[in-house]
Amino acid sequence: MTDLNRQFSDDDLGPEYFYRATIQRIAGWQPGDGVQAVAAAEASQAGHAREADFPYQADEPAVPLEALPDALELFGHPIRFFNAAVDELIDSMRMGVPVGLALRLTYEFYAPVDGIVPFSHSVVPGAMQHAVVAVGLGVDALGEAWFLIRNSWGEEWGQQGHAWIPAEYIAVHATCTFGVEHGSPDSA
Repeated sequence: MTDLNRQFSDDDLGPEYFYRATIQRIAGWQPGDGVQAVAAAEASQAGHAREADFPYQADEPAVPLEALPDALELFGHPIRFFNAAVDELIDSMRMGVPVGLALRLTYEFYAPVDGIVPFSHSVVPGAMQHAVVAVGLGVDALGEAWFLIRNSWGEEWGQQGHAWIPAEYIAVHATCTFGVEHGSPDSA
């Protein structure tokens, strides 16, 4: 979600502030619980801090959660959820609208081969949904659509943090799609 708002800042926005703002909205949250879409939508109302101002932390925060600083400049627009129909996502991508995807993960997702996550029906049991950003669109030799996604798992995943997934993967495994309202860049 932070990547979708990058266009509204002169500097990189970091996911840590947004993550912590989100989990503070989840009653009884414990390390390892992940996030909920409703809480993320509420947290997006406040905006996102610059990575330099609130850097990423590899470890989960301790409970009870510390209060977030209130003197940070925040950027971006609230997220909105929309239809996950592949044709509509393709239309959005062609219009230059960045798209976020919440996906159920397959085993293949964890280890792309040559930058490709092939389609599989085998969802990892007990795995939480995972959010990625669709940053590109392509078509293979058979005319099938593929989405280039950016993952938050670091440069080691896929090809420098990116991989191609087929439209079929999104059609079967996307639980929701989201984006931000576009307008003039301004602080939240």
